[in-house]
Amino acid sequence: MTEDSGTPVPNPADTYVVKNKMSGVPGLVLGAISLFVSIVGFSLVSILFLATNESSLSLFTDSSVEEIAEDQASQDDTTGTGDLYAPPENLGRLIDQVRASTVTILCKDSQGSGWVVSLDGVGGDASEEELALDRKYPNEVVTNHHVIEECVDEPTSVRARTGAEEYDAYLYSWDEENDLALVAITQDVPFLEVSKKPEPGWWAMAVGTPYGLEGSVSIGNVMNIEDFEVYSTSPLNSGNSGGPMVNSQGEVMGTSTATRIGEEDPQDWNIAVGSPALCVALILCEEDDPVFLWD
Repeated sequence: MTEDSGTPVPNPADTYVVKNKMSGVPGLVLGAISLFVSIVGFSLVSILFLATNESSLSLFTDSSVEEIAEDQASQDDTTGTGDLYAPPENLGRLIDQVRASTVTILCKDSQGSGWVVSLDGVGGDASEEELALDRKYPNEVVTNHHVIEECVDEPTSVRARTGAEEYDAYLYSWDEENDLALVAITQDVPFLEVSKKPEPGWWAMAVGTPYGLEGSVSIGNVMNIEDFEVYSTSPLNSGNSGGPMVNSQGEVMGTSTATRIGEEDPQDWNIAVGSPALCVALILCEEDDPVFLWD
């Protein structure tokens, strides 16, 4: 395209010299030639003009596509799985993932839920009995103490179930004060990652076995955090105890434990115990652990 210098540039179609009209055939011939040149010149200028504009249009379109792609990528960064305040991009896949790592815990007449966590084996100074138990029950499930309290005197009476499959389990340890327990199981079940310290407003989902309905899902948001407790609007019912409360990435923010219901409360307060409570008595956590200790 021609840079504008402030001086009008004449259209080539208007630059041919106009002679005085001649009489007779020569005049007709020259007139015809002049008309032909005029038409050809105009056509060439039109072609150049269209080509220039097509090029400009092409550049504009390519630029627009790039800008749209950048805007979309920016939007994905704030509304996709990286944004813990927003719902997950694929809720169905997240539900399947968390359900696969959630089990039903059975203890005599008590029934609750639990979630599988990845832990190291017992230390090198463990007794032969402890090593044998670790080999037989290599996977650990977090649940609530009140779910397994009837099995404290009979650690092998606790059972675990996923779907129609029920398998042996062992009550490994418990913490009555923080209402938590570790149950070791024989079955290989995928584990869940642990979340960093939640923030008010994060998307939240509880999975468990309320009233015997295994794999039930309830969704809400984190209301607030107090000490090790996570308050959410995700409804909890009898049987949810011990199940995971996860964020939009499927990371466990806490173990579903209780619901405060009363005339003094404007609404039900659903409480999950956060991972730092596991480090009090059940799990040996490093002092600088940024995840379990919510650094």
